Amino acid sequence: MNKALKVIGKILLVWLIIHVVLLVICFFYQLGVQKKDRTRLENDGFCNLVSAGDYNMNINIYGDGKTKIIAMPGSGDAAFTVDMKMLSEYLDDDISLVTVSRPGYGLCEETDAEITTEYIVESTRTALKNAGIEAPYILMPHSLSGIYGTYWESTYPDEVSGVIFIASINEASPEVTEEDWREPPAVGKFLTKAGVLRVISDITGASKDDSYGEYADAAASLYGVNPTAFSRSCISELRNFNANMKTAWASIKSNSIPKIYISTNYYNPEDARAFVEYRDGEITEEAVQEVLESDLRQEPEEYRQKRSEYIKKLGNCKEVNLGGSHFIYFQRMEDFAKVVTDFVNKLN
Repeated sequence: MNKALKVIGKILLVWLIIHVVLLVICFFYQLGVQKKDRTRLENDGFCNLVSAGDYNMNINIYGDGKTKIIAMPGSGDAAFTVDMKMLSEYLDDDISLVTVSRPGYGLCEETDAEITTEYIVESTRTALKNAGIEAPYILMPHSLSGIYGTYWESTYPDEVSGVIFIASINEASPEVTEEDWREPPAVGKFLTKAGVLRVISDITGASKDDSYGEYADAAASLYGVNPTAFSRSCISELRNFNANMKTAWASIKSNSIPKIYISTNYYNPEDARAFVEYRDGEITEEAVQEVLESDLRQEPEEYRQKRSEYIKKLGNCKEVNLGGSHFIYFQRMEDFAKVVTDFVNKLN
């Protein structure tokens, strides 16, 4: 019996040593590839850190045009700046895209501060000034950034010459419930910090998105250099989601600043077919029907009516619909660029 226990003990000890060694290998592997991620992004021109006060924000400028559009990413979208670089190629020469980020997104540093609506807007304004980018700006918030865009144009209207809301969070958006929001599991944080998830991702190729073409490596590096899902700042942003919405909606003051709200509803089957082909690479009528029904479930008539009331409440805001992905600026880049260009031309 004692001999059997000794054998089992030795087996468990060997098992433990092997796993510790593997964790050490994963940890140092991640340190090495994250260093390569940063070097790649620096060499490819995606790194431009500017002081935002208590942290450094990554700001990328695409184009030399006098008209500055401040592009603001949705939740956890670390590769948003790559999307904007690709989009800039479809815009007129007199338009510059200024892509800002938030703490914990890609190369943007973390912060110990709570991520509140006021904090993000103030730190972004500070970073833009330190980057030498002067107001007035055209704000272009996507998704979650609609909170910050709404607060910004309502609180500092003299700094804003126009707003392009992209399928953004609005007063019709529901609050996050306790069931919807949970802290990331401790085991996930550990596996991320230890580098295990990075090793698995690199082995399987899951981190690389071929739809980015020549920018696929840069997009993967922006997620790899600091995984947003386990970033303390991103977790703070999601934890404060409900409070941040309330702050933004309470700040609304109807004004004459020209605005458009780009919605992405499927009002016709053609848009749904285009999306299915974009998503799946092929079209089936079953998938098209599923997309049309899903659109109505996620955004029923009651939601759309309340969103229209929000758009009206903002003042001088027009809804423009481009049926497609939530990331419509990526799926229908050329069509999206035309909407943006037409809006800018009407401002001049």
